[in-house]
Parts: sequence; structure tokens; C-alpha cells
Amino acid sequence: MNTKEIEELQSKIDIFSTPFDIEKYIDEGLISRYKNTKTQFVIHCSKDELPEEVSVRANKIKVVTNKDGSNTLVLGLNLKVRK
Repeated sequence: MNTKEIEELQSKIDIFSTPFDIEKYIDEGLISRYKNTKTQFVIHCSKDELPEEVSVRANKIKVVTNKDGSNTLVLGLNLKVRK
């Protein structure tokens, strides 16, 4: 591994070792809860606009078709803190 890869890995470890403030991103309007679930969220921006703290924690993604024919992007997040 080179130093850049090590730095990226350390950055991800740091993200997972700190508590995740999901309410901050909900208040900013970037995401909202999907059907009152704890770990699934609707994305209200492009995936490039998501902060690294959110995108690193993503563990699944699905597209849900609404009754009107439009699609909603639902992101599953790992909210656990690891030490």
C-alpha cells in the first residue's frame, strides 16, 4: 500500500469511529427518513453532493418507483460506531 491509500483508509476508519449526526443532514435537506425507518434514507441531492461522512457509510442503495411513475433513490446507511 502506498501512503495515499493508507491515508484514505485512515480517513474512513476515523469516520466510522466517531458518532454520526444524521439529524444534521436531515436538517440541511440533503436526506430524509424513508418510511420512518432507522437506517434507510431518501436522497434529495446528487450522489456527488453527499458529504464523505454519508457516502462512506452507505451499505445499500435501491430505486423505488412511486405511484406517479417517478423514481426515488433510497440509501441504506451503516450508523454503528466502531472502535
